[in-house]
Amino acid sequence: MKYILDSNFFIQPNRSFCPPEIGVSFWNKLKQLHYQKYVYSLDKVRDELFSNEDNLKKWFKSQSIEKDFFIKSNDDMLNKLKEISNWVQNSHYNEKARNKFLDRGKADIFLVSFASINEDSTIVTYETSQPNRISEIKLPDICKQFNARCIQPIEMFRELNEKF
Repeated sequence: MKYILDSNFFIQPNRSFCPPEIGVSFWNKLKQLHYQKYVYSLDKVRDELFSNEDNLKKWFKSQSIEKDFFIKSNDDMLNKLKEISNWVQNSHYNEKARNKFLDRGKADIFLVSFASINEDSTIVTYETSQPNRISEIKLPDICKQFNARCIQPIEMFRELNEKF
């Protein structure tokens, strides 16, 4: 199983309870899980993370994992994007939510595309399901539409029997 980490997997701990200079064991665990070939992310997530000059970007730049941690988009993913885009355009979400989700500069649509064509992959995010919400498309909800598995970070650590 590969766990594909959403941007908020990194951003939320960094900005709140576990910045890299304080939560060293959390970030070392993340690096260890990558070396064990369990956790990855996508190049679009890297682009979101690296758009800010902060300690999270510095942490990635200081580690030896940056080059192979982020998977590049490929043709299979781009083909799946068309199917996802069509579904989103015909969904119950409002125009603002659809446009935000379909923004190719953002990672969410790429995460769903990757996980839906790679059955051994699971998206890991802090987002929670809100299927009746029309103003924002949440990853757990669209993942259900495309048979992509999506879980919370705590579930990933439990599945991996990790403690730190």
